[in-house]
Amino acid sequence: MQVLTISTDKPEVIRKKRRMHGLQARMLSDRDLAVTDAFGLRNQLIHSGPLEDDLEALPVPTTLLVSSSGEVLWMDLADNYQRRSGPEVVLVALETHLNAL
Repeated sequence: MQVLTISTDKPEVIRKKRRMHGLQARMLSDRDLAVTDAFGLRNQLIHSGPLEDDLEALPVPTTLLVSSSGEVLWMDLADNYQRRSGPEVVLVALETHLNAL
């Protein structure tokens, strides 16, 4: 199993802040929203990013559990970009789907 995060942050920002929350995951930058758009996760409502940021849009905060073959096994979309599901929700999904494999 591998944990991967995808952010619209610039690579240098990701490198600088990578250990801020103790996260050990591989962190990737999606500045052009290619991954965001591939999963249909572009936020069509408000652009809540900093005004000085050159992004045209932001993704809907989402947690995905994806199989090694690329199949989306579980998806949790945030209703509010400031509130995401807690780790306990993700752990239940992991346990459920890993036990089913």
